[in-house]
Amino acid sequence: MGGRIIAAGALLDSGLPPVEITVSSADTVHRTSFITYLIAVLLGLFAGWVNQRVDDALLTALCVLAFSMAMGSWKPARPWRWGLLVWIGVPLVLAYYHLVVRWPHNRGQVYGAFLQILAASAGAFGGHFMRQMIDNVFRAER
Repeated sequence: MGGRIIAAGALLDSGLPPVEITVSSADTVHRTSFITYLIAVLLGLFAGWVNQRVDDALLTALCVLAFSMAMGSWKPARPWRWGLLVWIGVPLVLAYYHLVVRWPHNRGQVYGAFLQILAASAGAFGGHFMRQMIDNVFRAER
C-alpha cells in the first residue's frame, strides 16, 4: 500500500512537468512494540530504585546513562523518548518512597532526581549516534 506525492511549487512554476514519487508505507512506518516501551520504563524504575537504596547520585546517573544509551542504540529512531522514559523512573520512585513509604527526602535528593534528565539525554543521543556510526562503518556496502 503506497502513497503518491506530486511535487508542486517551484517546479510547476518553472514549466517542467510534475514529478510523481511513490512512497512505500513499509519504508515510512517504523512501529515500536509495547514491550520496548515497557523495558525502557522498567529500566528507569530500576535506576530509581538504585537511587533510593544506594543514595548515590553518581551511580544513579551512571545507571540512567547506560540504560538510555542501550535503548538509544537499540532503537535509534527517536532517542528523546528513550531518555524521557528511562529518566522518569527516578522521580517516580522518589515520589513513591516519599508518599507511600514515608521516607523523608531533602532538597538535594529531589533536585538530583530531576537533574538525571541530563544523563538520560546524553545517553539516549549518544546511543543514537553510536548506532549511526556503527551502521556507517561496519554495514557500508562496498
